[in-house]
Amino acid sequence: MQDLDSLKADLATAIRLLTAEGLMDFNGHLSVRTPGDPNKILINPRSVSRTSVTGGDIVTTDLRGALVDGKLDPPSETPIHTAIYRLRPDVVSVAHIHPAIATAFSIAETPIVPVFTLGCLFGDGVPVFDKPDLVRTDALGDELAEVLGARRAALMRGHGAVVVGEGVVECFNACIWLEENAKKQLTARQLGNVVHAFSPDEIARVKNDLWRPEVIRKTWDYYTAKERTGDARVDRAKTRGKSASARAARTRK
Repeated sequence: MQDLDSLKADLATAIRLLTAEGLMDFNGHLSVRTPGDPNKILINPRSVSRTSVTGGDIVTTDLRGALVDGKLDPPSETPIHTAIYRLRPDVVSVAHIHPAIATAFSIAETPIVPVFTLGCLFGDGVPVFDKPDLVRTDALGDELAEVLGARRAALMRGHGAVVVGEGVVECFNACIWLEENAKKQLTARQLGNVVHAFSPDEIARVKNDLWRPEVIRKTWDYYTAKERTGDARVDRAKTRGKSASARAARTRK
């Protein structure tokens, strides 16, 4: 079982990565059940930027959204998460994201279908919660959870999406692949009138081949390395800027 501090760190990392990929912005949230107590969840607080959230910012709530641990308020749409956890004991992590392309499918009333390898995660369909309202009440959360049902993801018309996983890393992967599938499906539609979706047999085969721990970890490692590389570039740019300022100061002397 993963320890609490490590889990908080992974949760914060996933949120920063989803923000860097444009799937979250100033809004959006990711949660996970607490180790050893499935009736509590960890979630990013409402007031902390998704670009800079750390494990120390993460708060704990119960399955009705009441704050259990932490100094900051949880997101106003925490009912999205708690309703799904109450309905789906198999779910360990929940994301509410704002993917631009996938959300457009909900507006266009066009179903998302699996059209590339890891789109096979959504072979049982991506239903649409047909209300654009913010999900700030248990009643709306329950409605959304019912629409999601036993599936991996659901769209929220004109709003975003909800994605679930067996853990933080799995949920992060599914978020990435939902938007990637939507991008490829949109591109294919622009190229011609036919979108060649995977057959049920293809979905089963490809999912069995690719939805494996080593592929899930490989995807996670790619994006975490991408974040570290970006941080290193920023640090090098700052160092170059300081060196240039120092040289200019010496020249003035």
